[in-house]
Amino acid sequence: MKRAKHNNFTAGDYRGVAAVSQQTAIKYGFFVLIGFAILKPLSLMGSEIVAIGGVNITDFIGVGVSYLLVVPLLAGLRQIKIDLLFLFLVTFILYAFESILWGSEVRKTAQTILPFIVFFSVRTFITQTDRARMLLVFLVLGFLIPIAFSTYNIVLGKSIFVIEWHNKLPRFSGVFSGPHTLSYIMLFFSFVYCILHHIYHFKNYINRFIISLFLIFSVYCLYKSGTRTTMIGFILFWYIYLWGTNKKALLIAIVLSAMTAIIFHDQIYSIIFKKNEIDLNTATSGRVTLIENNINLFLESSLTQQLVGRGLGHEHRYAYHNDFIALLMDLGLIGLLLYLVLLFYLLYDIFLCKDRKTKYLFGAILISVAAMNFGSNAIVFRIELSQYFWCIMGLFYVIRKNNVLEKSNTTISL
Repeated sequence: MKRAKHNNFTAGDYRGVAAVSQQTAIKYGFFVLIGFAILKPLSLMGSEIVAIGGVNITDFIGVGVSYLLVVPLLAGLRQIKIDLLFLFLVTFILYAFESILWGSEVRKTAQTILPFIVFFSVRTFITQTDRARMLLVFLVLGFLIPIAFSTYNIVLGKSIFVIEWHNKLPRFSGVFSGPHTLSYIMLFFSFVYCILHHIYHFKNYINRFIISLFLIFSVYCLYKSGTRTTMIGFILFWYIYLWGTNKKALLIAIVLSAMTAIIFHDQIYSIIFKKNEIDLNTATSGRVTLIENNINLFLESSLTQQLVGRGLGHEHRYAYHNDFIALLMDLGLIGLLLYLVLLFYLLYDIFLCKDRKTKYLFGAILISVAAMNFGSNAIVFRIELSQYFWCIMGLFYVIRKNNVLEKSNTTISL
């Protein structure tokens, strides 16, 4: 009887052990997210560095973070919120994974679905307002070194990636592998800056000034990259966001934009249209022709290929320059519709948010990203950018749940 007493665990004991293990999983997952926030921008600076197994350091960090988050997610499975968005996400993930059966490359499939793990992790592991604040701070800090060194290189005339033949204007890459990566990272800094700046009040005005100065640097780097898709995303984001939160600032932004367009008319015109006369196909780097060719190829395909696609990872044989066309060709009508349903549900959820600032902030981010998806191979299949996007979407649900924006007395000192 005495022995039985010592070995007899009650249901309460088991629940206590389970609760401790879940809290440990949440803490571990949170620290992995902090590591992601710091290391991700730095890994993009060394994209040419080869890590273990011949994989470059960017993919190594991106894939590694997702796999490290799987363990605590499984341990804290009960903490994962099951809702319509979860079902839409899981459906798309399973469908993309199953596409390996009809031709998807394993590596490309992993790069497409692993970023969703960051979304689940942010929603699961960021359980407190303080943790959301800390993650945002580290996201901002992670960007500072790449922005500083990119600005330095560009000002000195270094890191010229290419000189455009039609206008002789240099396109800079900063500390990244190319101008596209530079421009997307600079735009994502705008996203993170706005989330941090408008949700939390800084105690130290010097720190606020420094971070705002880095925002100016990031805009300068984005412009010098010469990447038009990102410039469109940048304008859409700021105009929509300011329309919903500060119409006076929007008016100032419009006036400044008009003045910039007048002063630098010739340079901006040559960046947009790429030659003297206006030609939409040339202005879009042949995207009109590419869309027409891919639509024709889709219509000529078998019914099976139209429904389920040719498989992920075939862009080396078919040029897309459009994430939605890529989804249509690689995952078929089913894959495209699943992804569109996912985006529309996100937008629906965002605009149901009662707080106007939250609504327009994250709505502007989503619309900006969707526009860039239409204009280029921007986010969907690029793990280094997709992880940032889904991290931000995860933060929306954390902020809405914790009602952060309504806590006007929340302050932060860096």
